[in-house]
Amino acid sequence: MIRFWPSLNHLALSFLLVILLTQTALANNPQDYGTNLPNIGDPASEVLSIGQEAELGKVLLAQINRRLPISTDPELRNYMQSLGTRLISSSLDSNFPYYFRLVFDPRINAFAMPGGIVAINSGLLLLTSSESELASVVAHEIAHVSQRHIARRFSRQKRLSILNAITMLGALVAAIYSSDAATATVAATMGGMHNKKMAYSRDYEREADRIGMNLLSSARLDPYGMPRFFDKLNSHSQINSDRPPEFLSSHPLTLSRISDSKIRASQYKQQQYSENTVQYHYARARAQAISSPPGKLITHYQKIIKDDPSNIDRYIYALALSRAGNNRLALIHLQAIKPTRYEEFPVSIALAQVNIAAGNNVKAIDLLKHLERLYPYNEAVTLYLSTALLETKRPLQALNTLDDFGITFSSNPALERLRAKAAELAGQPWRSHEALADYNLMHARYSKAIEHFILAERQLGIDQHSRERIKAKKLEVKEFRKKHNLR
Repeated sequence: MIRFWPSLNHLALSFLLVILLTQTALANNPQDYGTNLPNIGDPASEVLSIGQEAELGKVLLAQINRRLPISTDPELRNYMQSLGTRLISSSLDSNFPYYFRLVFDPRINAFAMPGGIVAINSGLLLLTSSESELASVVAHEIAHVSQRHIARRFSRQKRLSILNAITMLGALVAAIYSSDAATATVAATMGGMHNKKMAYSRDYEREADRIGMNLLSSARLDPYGMPRFFDKLNSHSQINSDRPPEFLSSHPLTLSRISDSKIRASQYKQQQYSENTVQYHYARARAQAISSPPGKLITHYQKIIKDDPSNIDRYIYALALSRAGNNRLALIHLQAIKPTRYEEFPVSIALAQVNIAAGNNVKAIDLLKHLERLYPYNEAVTLYLSTALLETKRPLQALNTLDDFGITFSSNPALERLRAKAAELAGQPWRSHEALADYNLMHARYSKAIEHFILAERQLGIDQHSRERIKAKKLEVKEFRKKHNLR
């Protein structure tokens, strides 16, 4: 993990974050959440089994959707998953699926969880200036998961009970995502175990760096992206040297890791590495346009637009204008872009999105239908096309578009909200409740999901096939909840 807050070691955070995200959810909404994670064994367990870890990953994916500002933007989701898949498929034999997510948080952070969950903060994405730098962080976190550092850490803490782990994670997450008030609690709770945990962390960090760099090279991404990003972290820490002393102690290995990573990168054979892709540039630009205050972006890019703006400059400026409600000017700047072949998709999606915001839904539909033929089953096309169809009073077409795309438990929750609306307007209330149930499952609200399944079954006009499908899904959720003691 890479971060810039007073905190303890990387792996304590990674494992403890897993537990607390579930437990804090339970405390806030006990009627909607389970009281326990899957049974992963007592503190004397040597390891967390692969099967248990995969099951735990499913629970945790829903929990982070509920507890963290996970991006539902289809283009950002697609980019993060594509980058992660590129790294994994290069040389990693995975025992379970990986899920790569972007957290809308300006702070510089990244974390991994059991079951293949890797999350990157938008602040970290914006700190990078090349795809290899971003990929080096993703690869590092993949290595923590693939080498099962969390399971190995837990097996060594034989004196650390689950309850104590939950307590410590509660303080850590509160300190990182809520306030600094918990920092003292963290220190008091961890006590004498801090040094021992830091020693383990150094070993794991070195191993994650080594394996992560190999993933970079195998994916034809420049291994020097890792030391370059470490240099950025080091420079950032020096610029912010007025922060409390704990700031630097939260990543004490930075200098040695820079040196080690440079030596390691030099040992790879020189070959044609991919430094950047168009997809990286537009994902970074989109994250900036979505997560930064639109007023500040407009002020900043007004000056750039007057000189010699790039396509990326116009893209960010246009999205910021649209967020501020000036869709007319946003369209002018998007239409002024002369996209290359690889830029056509993100620019076209932005045009469709802004046209919808401006009420030009027919234009948006024409554009999106064209994109649908070129990029079938694309999440961004599906989301915006179904939105435009709903705006033009064509709910059944919107529902069919969403149904063609399909659904899995790791699907975009935003699509399920649209599906619920489309089904309701199309006169299929049972489908609407079914979609709301699926939406709640994606956010670990198991009781709410079952309630909607029951409501779906009770709707007048429901066909037998739908009734049986919904009944089967309801039973599956009940069994899953019972198996893992979730409420």
